[in-house]
Amino acid sequence: MLTRNAWVVTGSLIAVMACAATAVAKQESEALYACTGTAVTEASDIGAMLCDAAPTETLTRRIDIDNLQLRSGALVTEVEADQVGQVAGLRSGDVIYRVGGVDVTDAEEATARIALIERLSDTVVNFLRRGRPYRVKIRRP
Repeated sequence: MLTRNAWVVTGSLIAVMACAATAVAKQESEALYACTGTAVTEASDIGAMLCDAAPTETLTRRIDIDNLQLRSGALVTEVEADQVGQVAGLRSGDVIYRVGGVDVTDAEEATARIALIERLSDTVVNFLRRGRPYRVKIRRP
């Protein structure tokens, strides 16, 4: 049986946990990168739309606090269902910064490197998701 003080502490703890969860959810919804300009490039080989990535104010504010990475590259704006990019795990908001071991600085370079991905051969694509590095292997069918 909990005493009144135990209920107060438990209730306060639940309130703190709820506030922390709300703060994390807010951070997850804030964009860390945005498109520079309006040009969008189609990376049809993987079924994705890309634009040149630019860091947002949110990223520059959180980079040191949350130990996030800042990279130039191509921001994924859309991924088509059941295409190579989606099957590999790419999502809108990811920033592709390396394809096949070669750094890319914008959407045009990323699209050109993606076009070189061969059939039946794995190619590593490095990207940031929420400011953290990931990599996937992509193979064209």
